Amino acid sequence: MSGIREKTVQKGFKYHHGNLRDALVEAALAILQTEGVSGLSLRAMARATGVTQAAPYSHFRDKDELLAAVAEAGFQRLALEMAESATGVRAPRARVEKLLASYIRFAEANKPLFRLMFGAELAEMKKFPTLAMTAGKSYALISAALSTRASSEMDTRFLTVAVWSLCHGLASLVIDGRLQHEQFGVENLDEFVKRTADIFSGHLA
Repeated sequence: MSGIREKTVQKGFKYHHGNLRDALVEAALAILQTEGVSGLSLRAMARATGVTQAAPYSHFRDKDELLAAVAEAGFQRLALEMAESATGVRAPRARVEKLLASYIRFAEANKPLFRLMFGAELAEMKKFPTLAMTAGKSYALISAALSTRASSEMDTRFLTVAVWSLCHGLASLVIDGRLQHEQFGVENLDEFVKRTADIFSGHLA
């Protein structure tokens, strides 16, 4: 990190010596939310954090690595929010419903980030091992909640794929403005998820 001169930071991003990578990712998350993927670049991150244009290259070789780091932060936050939403909920069906509602709620609140996390920009996820590992955390939460209801490991895998596909499909339709829970005469997202999950009631009860 030597040779990087700190400047007065714009847009409220504070860079302190030793945590430039975190500051760059936080700046990228904020810019992504307002300007989309097109607004992200290593130069933009340097301006946002108040460092030289060369400084970000000590952490990211190119824009792809920056996008992977941003997506990884998104997956971390998604998994954390899902886990927190289901804390203390032991009944398998109720736990799954909490996890699904939290997943969709995260997508609604973070549309550009959610699209990046599952978008074409990072289709070659194997290039980024830590991203691939982190991306599986939300899926693992759903799988763990379902594991007590399936009769075998293979059943758990297929049931998890089915439930996650339902969840991700609903999330995608919601953030694209093609689906609102009000269309179905329910008061909130939790009730919408509960009613939708009824199709798996034999496995989730």
